[in-house]
Amino acid sequence: MKRSLLIISAVLAILICSCNKRMDVDAPSFSVSIDPARRAVDTFVYRLGDTTQFLFSGTAGNIAFYSGEPGRKYENRNRVLKQGATTLSFSSKAEWGTQTNTLQLLAISKLNVLDSTAVVNAAWKDITSRAALANSATVVNSGAIDLSDLVSGEKDSLYLAFKYTGVTGSTQRTWTITNYVVNNVLPDLSYTLSSLATDASYWTRYGNVWSPASARWTASATSLTLTGGTATAPSNTSWIISRPIYVGQISPDVSIGVKSITDPDKAGYAYKYTAPGIYKATFVAFNHTVAAEKSIVKELIIKVIP
Repeated sequence: MKRSLLIISAVLAILICSCNKRMDVDAPSFSVSIDPARRAVDTFVYRLGDTTQFLFSGTAGNIAFYSGEPGRKYENRNRVLKQGATTLSFSSKAEWGTQTNTLQLLAISKLNVLDSTAVVNAAWKDITSRAALANSATVVNSGAIDLSDLVSGEKDSLYLAFKYTGVTGSTQRTWTITNYVVNNVLPDLSYTLSSLATDASYWTRYGNVWSPASARWTASATSLTLTGGTATAPSNTSWIISRPIYVGQISPDVSIGVKSITDPDKAGYAYKYTAPGIYKATFVAFNHTVAAEKSIVKELIIKVIP
């Protein structure tokens, strides 16, 4: 019995050792170079329209490329929060009737309860004056509305609302809002935080919170619409409120896949920059198994001149 246990233990040890060897991963042997004729001190210079030829040596299972352009920077690969300028823009038109001041644009940084009573009584900030609004069926663009003063940090949320008021006695206005978008504008890139196309199902409507009228906002992937009543229709107040908009939200920068483990070794990579500037081109070469990964990072500075 003891002999059998010893044999089993020895076999297990061999299997474990063999398995561990299969799980081991070698570090890639990888280098990147550029024609030295392009070199000026520590920068490689190209004219706009030229193709940058990166030359490889060594071997690697996988190679990823960050060009250094907006949205493709290696240093931003894990970045998910960064507050820039919070901006809103939309287009509007107001049809039928002549009632004035029937649409308000409101904002608030926090809403603890989303019921009609809490919404009406919340400390909304009236920012209608910041937007250009239509006064006829001619579509008017609001302009870029800066909302940055309404939030205090990258983890803050912001709610926006359109509040409609129509009164009985004359034809009530019909409002249509299109091209609505909220952006987080950074120095090098703009991220969309909210739009009609992405948020069609997230708008919350509160109709007739003060008066028993029937008109309510409707939301779609292309517009927000409030259809006003006739002159005999009762007075109406109707709200439509955005989802919480997290003002510092961004997407991590991404790489371009140059080589996967199933591809043969590559002699190099050609890339054309589309705008003048100075770019940190970064290659990440890595080998991996399900249990481990080893990588090497190579950086070169590229200057593209007009």
